[in-house]
Amino acid sequence: MFSSAAAESEGMLPAAGAHRPAGDPAPMKLDAQELQAITVPAPITAVAELIDLFETHRSQGRVWAYRGQSRPFGSLQPSFQRQFTRPSSATAELIERHLVQAFRDHYAKLPDRHSDMPNTQQIDAFHTLRCLSVMQHYEIPTRLLDWSASYWTSLYFACASDPGEDAELWFYDRSIFIEQVTQDGRWSALLDASPQPPAEPAYLYQPGVPALVELDPKISPRMRTQQGHHTVASEVFSDHARLIRTLDLERQKLDAASGFEAQPHFGRVTITAACKSRALQFLAEHHQITASSIFPDVVGLGRFLRWQFDSLRTMLL
Repeated sequence: MFSSAAAESEGMLPAAGAHRPAGDPAPMKLDAQELQAITVPAPITAVAELIDLFETHRSQGRVWAYRGQSRPFGSLQPSFQRQFTRPSSATAELIERHLVQAFRDHYAKLPDRHSDMPNTQQIDAFHTLRCLSVMQHYEIPTRLLDWSASYWTSLYFACASDPGEDAELWFYDRSIFIEQVTQDGRWSALLDASPQPPAEPAYLYQPGVPALVELDPKISPRMRTQQGHHTVASEVFSDHARLIRTLDLERQKLDAASGFEAQPHFGRVTITAACKSRALQFLAEHHQITASSIFPDVVGLGRFLRWQFDSLRTMLL
């Protein structure tokens, strides 16, 4: 068992990928040329093209993670990061520590906590990243970025709001994180979805740790329904696209050195605004993916209705 007390005093072993810097500034976003390199050249304009992309990925036999964004941001930034007009890691981490402790205190006192939500031991000081996952479930901004194993679920998120805007669908091959667990097995604790997971290795606020890790605890009903997991950056203001691209290029080099054909492990497609409504209709009719299937709780329904409000306001006003 890896205790958090030990983690605070013990340096992390090196792992694949860039590591947490000593402080600001955060890693830069992908520039236009880098973004172009990972983006499918032609935007998707028809549902048939979305089906073709799904079939291509399925035929490759690789385990892909997906994230849909309703606008073409060209970056992967968690909600917590977007709350700050000026990047100050020290300030953001101070606020984050306060929010985590306040959430734990209040969560323990909730009289109507649903039975399939985690108990207090699962989000204690030994499981801070899991605590952030539960906080995100309750719409609290965190440094976690949501992904899904479901192509169709992610497509729904890309198309369900901002009807007048193009969307983007990001994807990465989850094998790019395998070197972390191979080199230091303690990171496997972040992928443990059991009711009594081992203590997490210290990650937040630690120098020398991997710049990006996967967190896959399946700790809330919504995450299970959406087949979701997270990526977590050690630096609050990191763009996850930049960090995943780094892992992608490193994996391609390893593949080439091992005599395998170097293939991209990270990509992005854009979806035209005109295609969004047709995609949503296809998802409802052929995959039974709607708001009611995506959001199994009242909190999620509230989130969906806020999206609908913004979409209708944009479309009608």
